[in-house]
Amino acid sequence: MKKTAVASLFVTLLIITIVCASFFTAEACHPPPDKKPPKIRQVLQYPTDPEYEDSVFVLAYITDSKSGVANATVKCMINGEERLEIGMNKSGDLYYAEIPPQPYNSTVTYVVYACDKAGNKANSAEYAYTVNDFHPPIITYIKQIPNQPNYNETVSVIANAEEPTFASGIKELTLDYNNGTEWTQVKMSYNGTFYTTTIPTHPYGTNIQYTVHAFDNAGNTATLDIYSYTVTDNFPPVIAILNLNNGSVLARAIEVTVQVQDFNLLNAKLMMDETVLAKWNMTGTFTCPLDTRLFEDGSHVLTLEAVDEAENFAKQIITVTVDNTMPTARILKPLNNAYLSGIVLFEVQAEDANFQRIEFRIGDLFHVWKVENYVYAWNTTEYNDGVYEAVLTAVDKAGNKAEDKVRVTVDNTAPIIVNVSWTPLKPTTNETVKVSAQIAENGSGIKTVTLWFRQLGSEWQNTLMTLENGNWTAVIPEYMENATITFYVKCSDYSGNIAYSTENYYIVEKTESEPGTAGFFGIPLYWLLLIIIAIFAVSASTAYVLWKRRRGRGTTTYLAITSL
Repeated sequence: MKKTAVASLFVTLLIITIVCASFFTAEACHPPPDKKPPKIRQVLQYPTDPEYEDSVFVLAYITDSKSGVANATVKCMINGEERLEIGMNKSGDLYYAEIPPQPYNSTVTYVVYACDKAGNKANSAEYAYTVNDFHPPIITYIKQIPNQPNYNETVSVIANAEEPTFASGIKELTLDYNNGTEWTQVKMSYNGTFYTTTIPTHPYGTNIQYTVHAFDNAGNTATLDIYSYTVTDNFPPVIAILNLNNGSVLARAIEVTVQVQDFNLLNAKLMMDETVLAKWNMTGTFTCPLDTRLFEDGSHVLTLEAVDEAENFAKQIITVTVDNTMPTARILKPLNNAYLSGIVLFEVQAEDANFQRIEFRIGDLFHVWKVENYVYAWNTTEYNDGVYEAVLTAVDKAGNKAEDKVRVTVDNTAPIIVNVSWTPLKPTTNETVKVSAQIAENGSGIKTVTLWFRQLGSEWQNTLMTLENGNWTAVIPEYMENATITFYVKCSDYSGNIAYSTENYYIVEKTESEPGTAGFFGIPLYWLLLIIIAIFAVSASTAYVLWKRRRGRGTTTYLAITSL
């Protein structure tokens, strides 16, 4: 057993010896292979704290003592997502590459990889940097509107600022302004194009200073120079005479209401011609007394003036007329205490240099006319009988008034004719007839009573009736036998009302003969007497003519005949 073990050990040692001899013999004939990777001795970065606009220069010192460095590469990761592989350039044992610019706040990690010619690879440690932004924004635009603001105007400030593409970007713009007491900061609003804000109104004369700050997201700030403006007042005072117009007509003591508005009012005054009525230095509405009786009737100039601290001036002028003379008013017709009936014409008249209107009132009627002379037709039949007062009022433009009044009595009731009678009831030839009537009139009174009569077929005749013992009487003359006489009584009162009696008639009868008056052949004796007288006259005339003919020859004979 021991021999066998020793033999086995010997064989094993022999084999090992042969193998080692073979190895060392081959090594002596051929160099050993390069199994060591390159050495990345140092990695540098410039700049060490890059900004958004910087390319990062990576420099690596790489050596390989055997096969030599074949190539080097920078592999990057941006924000843990994007991968970027950049081949490095060689200058001796130095290798370099550029990582392109990255946006602000990007985190870049990178590793340098090296490979030798034997295929061995090496890599550096992981390096990282974060992209910074150390540049402030650029304020590219600023404008103030308006350039010279008034005390009642706000000021709009418009601005804009820019940042490069990869920069942190604009965060906000603010405006700081000082009104002489303290600085106030306001944030500007972005409308998609510009940043805007408003400086509030300030009193006249205030000096305002302001500046704009632009902030980016990296905390950088850009600040403009200080701008300034002084609050002006380009507006004249606002003034108005409120209760009077150009052409107003004034009378007696009145109040003039005026208004003056201005935040910087210095003083104001109201004048009538050259007379100062009031002065004041406050804004608002004021009432100024004006006694027009201190001025002559006629045209005057009323002036309101105001000036402010900026010497802006305002002036209002109106022309007014002073009229303290009362108008005249007259009711020409009807007269006072007149009795009226039917449609009555009222003639009215007014006079005034500044006439405005006339007002007419009677009963429940009221009319206004803008003429100085007018004729109004009043229908009294629409009113009850009685006493009425008519009032005419004349009004001028100054408010002066004058009145005229008349009292009239409306009487639309006609007289009443009763008890018409005549005597004799049956008159005879050549006999007069006395007509009698009773008349009642409770209104304006009886004016005339007339008896109208005619023989049938003839024209009407009339005669006035007279009052006798309460009866109105008149006489119808005598008519021939068989004549038919018609008659009636007409009565008029002072209001013009007319009453008529019913129409009556009678027939003239034959006269009865008296003893000694029958005559011959029915001819009355007085006719016979007239015939005898006529015959005697003719005979006497004839005898006279014959006598004259005998005494004078050649004379002309006249024959005068008289007939009845």
